[in-house]
Amino acid sequence: MKEQCVDVASNRLKRTMRGALTASAVAVAVSMVPATPAVADPDTPANASEALKQLKALSEEAEKLTEDLHKANDDLKAKEGEVNKANEELTKANAAGDLAKQQEGELRGRVDQLASSNFQGTRVNHISALLLSKSPNEFLDKLSVVDLITSESKDSLDKLNATISQAKTAARIADEAKAKAAAAAAESARIKGELEKRKKEAAAKQEKAKQALERLSAAEKKKLADAGLDIDLSGLPDGGIGAAALKHAVTQKGKPYVWGAEGPDSYDCSGLTSWAFAKVGVRLPRSSAQQAKVGSAVPVGNRDAWRPGDLLFFGSRGIHHVAIYAGNGIQFHASTSGQPLKYDKVQSDLVAVRRMG
Repeated sequence: MKEQCVDVASNRLKRTMRGALTASAVAVAVSMVPATPAVADPDTPANASEALKQLKALSEEAEKLTEDLHKANDDLKAKEGEVNKANEELTKANAAGDLAKQQEGELRGRVDQLASSNFQGTRVNHISALLLSKSPNEFLDKLSVVDLITSESKDSLDKLNATISQAKTAARIADEAKAKAAAAAAESARIKGELEKRKKEAAAKQEKAKQALERLSAAEKKKLADAGLDIDLSGLPDGGIGAAALKHAVTQKGKPYVWGAEGPDSYDCSGLTSWAFAKVGVRLPRSSAQQAKVGSAVPVGNRDAWRPGDLLFFGSRGIHHVAIYAGNGIQFHASTSGQPLKYDKVQSDLVAVRRMG
């Protein structure tokens, strides 16, 4: 019995030592593995310079999405206009068709009546005219009356055929207008869906750009908020739509840039140009990409050909920004988030110059 107790105690000791050795080995092994370095958040800039670069990139992306949103809105308005026009055409075509059918019914009854009368009486009338006439002249007079009745039947028949043709044309136009209205309505619904998608994308990118702006130091924010160059436009010649629009635009100098804004308290780039040209009676599309299709082209590479008031369009990967040329290599624009409306040197990624009027 004593030996058995010794064996049990011995076994317990061995198990305890093995456990201790295993725990020690694990501890040593863990201590030998190098610590994993903390991974930096890719959205967090390492320094002020990186923060400014990130802000610029995010602002450009947000501006592009916002301009896409404006274009989708323009497309939607145009498509809704097509729907309304097609429905108006459909209403007119239906009214014309109803009138033609009514006239057809009236004329058909008249033609049937005249046809029955003529077929039964024309031969007899000619003979009666001959027998009852007292002289050749009287016969000719009566014969003319008979021919007049026959001619009236022909005119009525011609009118009936023309009315039937009009009814068919009206029905065809109505069918085409109905199909056009349905197609325009379907496209309008598709654009609305795209518009909602663009809104979400633009809002998300704008929020990221705002966060990047908030990460800037006070000094960097102050630098961004600088009013820019101070230009005197008093010597700008009067006359010309562009020059007049520029004069309106610069009255907004110092006001804030806000995505999607079109005045009078804040603007984005195409909102400013739309507002300024509306002041001189020119209605521009809402997006910079669509504005680049309006007016006449001016050579990008020939700065001497540019005039104050010309619109400058930027974006090597698709137009995303528009400014108004102020002369001498200077532009006036709603730049980007955190910056007021101001004068700047013309940017490097210029892709188009357009002149209104």
